[in-house]
Amino acid sequence: MDFPTLRAHLLADAARLQSACAAAGHAKVPTCPDWTAADLLDHVTGTYDHKIQSMRRLRDPGGDYRIARPGTPGEQYAAALADLVAEFDERGPDSLAYTWYGPDQTVGFWIRRMAHETLVHRADAELAAGRPLSPVDPALALDGVDEMLQVMLAWGSRAYRDQVAPFLGGAEGLAVALDTGDRAWTVRVASGAILAEPGVAADAQALVRGTAGEVLLWLWRRAGADALDVEGDLAKAAALHGLIGAFAQ
Repeated sequence: MDFPTLRAHLLADAARLQSACAAAGHAKVPTCPDWTAADLLDHVTGTYDHKIQSMRRLRDPGGDYRIARPGTPGEQYAAALADLVAEFDERGPDSLAYTWYGPDQTVGFWIRRMAHETLVHRADAELAAGRPLSPVDPALALDGVDEMLQVMLAWGSRAYRDQVAPFLGGAEGLAVALDTGDRAWTVRVASGAILAEPGVAADAQALVRGTAGEVLLWLWRRAGADALDVEGDLAKAAALHGLIGAFAQ
């Protein structure tokens, strides 16, 4: 997706997130049970600060990335969002930036990543507030599914092989297909890594079906393992859903 589209989605979901957190107050976040909605808002504020500092310093900012700001937590969040978007606007997507993703060291990586980070945490906030989940734009959701499969899972399983080996060892041979209606992928574990191939493979042990938004939230574990329609081996679909917990927070 292009920068203007991702920027628009980021701002829209950021506004929904703040509104839902304000309504939820100190209610627990069902999908992040160690957090209240106030903790969630602070987490996202810190996440924005980390990306601002990653762009400004051109290195991993380490543990001192938080930016001191006056005001209430809601005002601090709004200021962090404004600073983040200002950095994006001033630098442009092709500018150099530090990222944890080796193949892409540009501001564009953070624009995409923050749009999807904000979408997922907006869903957390709405759940905490007891609100219906806002619809997810289908094109944004498809981009988010692709990011999860190719960046978080496929690349992450190789870049952090030693850390994820305990999770992947028992899943060797797992093959689960995902179908959004518009696109499909087969996710498999082979040779100690995760692969994401286009289409529904003939050897897929299970097929998980849903809209792009439903599949995205399922992958990010904001929906239960049994929340979508599954054909084939339910246990294999649940195994993939559980395995993703090593990569998705």
